[in-house]
Amino acid sequence: MVIVMIVTVSVSGVVFPSPSPEEKDAGYWERLMRQEVKEALNIRQNHGVAKNIILFIGDGMGVTVNTAGRILKGQKAGRSGEEGYLAWERFPNSALLKTYLLDRQVADSAGSATAYLCGVKANYETLGVTGRVRTDDCYSSRQGANRVDSILKWAQDAGKDTGLVTTTQVTHATPAGLYAKTAQRKWMCDTLAKKEGGGKCKDIARQLVEDSPGKDMKVVLGGGRQMMGAPLEPSYTSCRRGDGRNLVEEWRQEKERQGEMTTYVTNTGELLNIDVNTTDNLIGLFAENTLPYHLDREEGSQGTPSLLQMTQAALAILSKGPRGFFLMVEAGHVDKGLHQNKAVKALEEVVQLDEAVSMALTTLNLEDTLILVTADHSHSLTLNGYPPRGNDIFGVSNLKDVTDELPHSTLMFSMGQGYNYTWNGTKVVRRNLTGVDTTHKEFQFPAAIPTTTWGPAHGGEDVSVHATGPMSHLFHRVHEQAYVAHVMAYSACLGPYLHDCPRPVTTPPPSPPSSPPTHHNNNHNINHTFSNQSVLEEQHSNQHNVTDHSAGGRGDTLNFTEDESHQTDDNIL
Repeated sequence: MVIVMIVTVSVSGVVFPSPSPEEKDAGYWERLMRQEVKEALNIRQNHGVAKNIILFIGDGMGVTVNTAGRILKGQKAGRSGEEGYLAWERFPNSALLKTYLLDRQVADSAGSATAYLCGVKANYETLGVTGRVRTDDCYSSRQGANRVDSILKWAQDAGKDTGLVTTTQVTHATPAGLYAKTAQRKWMCDTLAKKEGGGKCKDIARQLVEDSPGKDMKVVLGGGRQMMGAPLEPSYTSCRRGDGRNLVEEWRQEKERQGEMTTYVTNTGELLNIDVNTTDNLIGLFAENTLPYHLDREEGSQGTPSLLQMTQAALAILSKGPRGFFLMVEAGHVDKGLHQNKAVKALEEVVQLDEAVSMALTTLNLEDTLILVTADHSHSLTLNGYPPRGNDIFGVSNLKDVTDELPHSTLMFSMGQGYNYTWNGTKVVRRNLTGVDTTHKEFQFPAAIPTTTWGPAHGGEDVSVHATGPMSHLFHRVHEQAYVAHVMAYSACLGPYLHDCPRPVTTPPPSPPSSPPTHHNNNHNINHTFSNQSVLEEQHSNQHNVTDHSAGGRGDTLNFTEDESHQTDDNIL
């Protein structure tokens, strides 16, 4: 059990200790850095052709969010956290991506999805169309010359099985970037399309079920039952269909007319009990709208599956295809929590993405699988104020140079709902955090400018992309975000590179993700062969209880696996 302390500059101890007391000695750093130099010198490029591609998206997971998520991961294991790594941070190749849109300095999830999935820059709130289509321009979005194909279509044209996993609605901006062509991301159902002027344009849910490449996916897992006309809670009215159609049933019937066995599931128990060997297509809708946050979800059989469980199920189905697969997995609630300034919830979603990526690394053969981890855009989160090493990432500090002499949180936002300032007749006064439980999952961290729930809270700085597998070395500097789609296509010889993906005559052996420094050993077998029969079973049975940042503060526990326990001498990739 971890004892929680509020750290100030006058306190000599820290909440979470470093796992390496010897780090105070120069020899420690020389050994560590020599090891890292050696690893860099031994990197070998993989020039093979990718059979499989997995694209992991942390929605809104900018560099600061990534850093805070790394610290949280370590602190959940009882360590200071700064010295650790998220799974993708050990990949051999990484770069930065420019996320601006053609008409915005700061991107939304739709325009950015068009870039990294279709390979072209586009405008705010548009999906699958060129920059010739402006927001809400239904007419222009229907013109063939203005429509572009995505990596999903290119993969299907090559005979690969395809799928998506998301914690948002399956019709939300990021997943819709795979299949939709629309001038407005909000047109998820027919009633919203008609209300907002897109009545002559097909809504996103219909495009998923009626049009290629959406209708040809093998796996679709996420939320959005109401948009699809299959609500289990009729009173919910986020985006109710006005045409009375049940698109899930129509999708299932069409698949069966093609002679394919289709399974539809709505909770965790049903998902974990699918017959992988007899299921050709899997659709799972686990909420009327978006899925609950991980810290809010019901974990029983009647509850909502985790991102890890959905990803395991998707890989079980898609791995059966002889020509490989393309899968996109989105941790969508990173963005949702940051919009609400609820950093505890948002950063837990980063940790959940880490678990899903780690599972994929232990499951798939990286000699023929390209794995990418990136974000669509950043957020306005800051990590600041010189807090002591190991200070609770959700904690506060008292610094003498803060002129109002009030404690401040390490995490803050430039914009959002956490705005809490008053005027005392003489000066502006911010909220006093003394005695406030800033580790509570519902706590809204301070923001400088007030916004609505989904206001302009995104960040416009570059986001990172991390890559391992065939042709992952093509990520090597600052790139346009549209470059991601082209690297994926080139790695697997798809779409525009179907007949234009030359390789060196001699292909050297590839380099897997590197092991962390000596105090963090790599326990993953990256060449493990996927088992269709056992994939839906809990793959990590050895569990540890460690501190969780959930309601009620530090007293609750969260089960972690043997590989995730992060004791002094082990760490994940």
